[in-house]
Amino acid sequence: MNAIADITYDWANKLFMIVEDNDNNFDLLETFLKKTHAKIIWVKDGDEAVEAYRKNPEIDVILMDIQLPTVNGFEATKQIREISSTVPVIAQTAFALIGDREKSLEAGCNDYIAKPIRKRLFLSVIARNLI
Repeated sequence: MNAIADITYDWANKLFMIVEDNDNNFDLLETFLKKTHAKIIWVKDGDEAVEAYRKNPEIDVILMDIQLPTVNGFEATKQIREISSTVPVIAQTAFALIGDREKSLEAGCNDYIAKPIRKRLFLSVIARNLI
């Protein structure tokens, strides 16, 4: 038996935007969120992310990949911050280099997760950032 029980999150009243250009990575995040009942908007690049947030200002949290086509996650976050200073943006990147966390925070992200993403950590980072 697992010594640490999985925490159950109920985010049925929350809207998440996942900004991820890789189908497999999106599928993984969607699977992690399935039992939370969160509603999900999926966009595949930075331009789409900014536009989707403009059209859906009720989004509760943004999961922002950094390496994206068109506009990267840093720039997309900066543009979203011009629209809202309060929506939580959580950076997620496979390129976990020294300084990436700081660059993410400087761009306006609230938090940072390095890939490969572990479910328990992923959900706990979201939970601490939800308003």
